[in-house]
Amino acid sequence: MKLSFINKTLPTNQLVRYSILFYWSIFWLFNIVDKIIGGSLFLWVGRDRFAQFQKFFASAGLESPWIANFALIIAAGLEVFAFIFFTGALLYFLKKKIETSRAWFFIGIVLTLITFTIFSIGDHIFGDRFELLEHTLFWFLTLFSWVAFIRLENHSETEKTSLTKKQILSVSFISFLLVTTTCFSIFSYNYNFFSRRTDALTAEPVGENIYKVSFPFLGGSVVFEKTINEFKLENPTKKINHIYTVPNPLRLKKADGLIFYIMTEDK
Repeated sequence: MKLSFINKTLPTNQLVRYSILFYWSIFWLFNIVDKIIGGSLFLWVGRDRFAQFQKFFASAGLESPWIANFALIIAAGLEVFAFIFFTGALLYFLKKKIETSRAWFFIGIVLTLITFTIFSIGDHIFGDRFELLEHTLFWFLTLFSWVAFIRLENHSETEKTSLTKKQILSVSFISFLLVTTTCFSIFSYNYNFFSRRTDALTAEPVGENIYKVSFPFLGGSVVFEKTINEFKLENPTKKINHIYTVPNPLRLKKADGLIFYIMTEDK
């Protein structure tokens, strides 16, 4: 495969267009991987999208898991096709097939706009403000990417400005610092705090036969199951009658934050 940048000085406008295609390809790739993993692994702090979708639809009175799973399949399908078209656009651009690349990129942009539009409507319905802000920002970023890609194409033959050696070294140094800082942060989090995703929590007594458990940031089903099992082992004379969560206004003010109470009685 003959690539367009081999043995040539790459104009800055072409470099930006490469970056746009590369960004969206990687963006959707990581989103797909996140859904495949469906939770957290070492060095990967993801979310259980199946549980998230089921919680959203249950809040609207649609408690059947089939509805949530069908919606997740549709969303994942849109993301897969967006990834395919963005990656195809990048490959065609590398081979200097500009017209074909633009066509593939346009379809990827349309799929991305549709995806974020659907997500934003869902955020309105389910009342998730944080997700709404995120998806709205990405919707505008998608539109801006298309405008920038097309406007830079109009100068692809006349714009000959290229990065100097000093600029390349500066960008490389800044990129190295950013990557190093990010890697350090990821490894530091996993070394010091990843146990919060897997370790059982302590149930604090708050009344007669009433125990309170406060979930950590991004605590999931693994933490919940281990907490219940450990509670049973530590309290062999107690029988669990009910498990309650607190009303929405009293929940912790952080993502996935949750407080639940264990109601017991003596055996």
